[in-house]
Amino acid sequence: MNKLTRILNRLPPHATFETITFGCRVNAAESHQFSQLLIDNGLYPCCNNPNLFIINTCAITQKGEYESTAKIRHLLDLHPQSLIIATGCASLKIKHPRLFVLSNTEKEALLDALNSSYSPEITDKYTHSHRFLLKIQSGCTANCSYCVVPTRRSYLKSLPIDKAIITVNKAVENGYKEVIITGVNLAQYTPGLSNLLEALLTQTQIPLISFGSLPLLCIDDKFLFLIKNFKLKIKNFLHIPIQSGSDRILKLMSRPYTQKDILFKIKNLKLKIKHLKLGTDIIIGFPSETEDDLQETLNLCKSLSFTKIHTFRFSPRPGTPAWDLNQKFPVKPSDINSRSRLLRKLVS
Repeated sequence: MNKLTRILNRLPPHATFETITFGCRVNAAESHQFSQLLIDNGLYPCCNNPNLFIINTCAITQKGEYESTAKIRHLLDLHPQSLIIATGCASLKIKHPRLFVLSNTEKEALLDALNSSYSPEITDKYTHSHRFLLKIQSGCTANCSYCVVPTRRSYLKSLPIDKAIITVNKAVENGYKEVIITGVNLAQYTPGLSNLLEALLTQTQIPLISFGSLPLLCIDDKFLFLIKNFKLKIKNFLHIPIQSGSDRILKLMSRPYTQKDILFKIKNLKLKIKHLKLGTDIIIGFPSETEDDLQETLNLCKSLSFTKIHTFRFSPRPGTPAWDLNQKFPVKPSDINSRSRLLRKLVS
């Protein structure tokens, strides 16, 4: 008997549940699958005093981890009769007889048989617009100097291409019109993202494919060929997180590319697809970042004409190399705020 079965056995007949998700689209996809698992076990989705809460937590920033933990404490106080399952990346130190913690590894094992599939019974912000979150990859070993994810998801797991095809064909049968491919680090998808994309384009009838976030390293010659030749089936917007336009900062971040790589790959993309819209993520205030570093980032973003830029304040995470660097070379909060405004003005 696994941990989930023991928890479910404590619930009354016809029990109800609610799923609450913090963080990325990977978490959202996992929450959908978890909801499907509970429905398959006879539970009913509900949002009014349910018997069971599932909290999928986030730890990418200090704020995300704090909000995840605060929500769990709040629900324990507000719903004294409900059980709570907490999972995800937050480091949880709460002890309570109604709280059960599932590690990411335990969660992955429970969801494995679903092959990332779920049905329209999962009501969420994507389903009403017929968009399906296809999680193809989990885990990361890239070890960017600011990130705790490799310590919270230290394994690599990929959905095989043949199973992805079955899942997408099932999604099409269920009325979904768009598949959003997502993963913790798609550059570490073992079968190769371009190989998967080719299979979905040629072996399924999904009308539209998009990406939650596309790592720069995934843009290879095959990807460029596919996006050029199947442009009506690939969404005309790509979100490519670069984090900085300064080679010095990229090196300190342990990002696996340079400014030259960014320019080469993204300009190649724009040559293949006319009117392609691009978004990116930029971390502002990375330790030791100077005005010159910021100017390099501004110049790069201008030259690539991003239509959407998400700016993130650097969040010091204990145990990472960037935490130690931040003790020596922190950037003033006022500078972070002014630099963020300058970047946001590029797309305002």
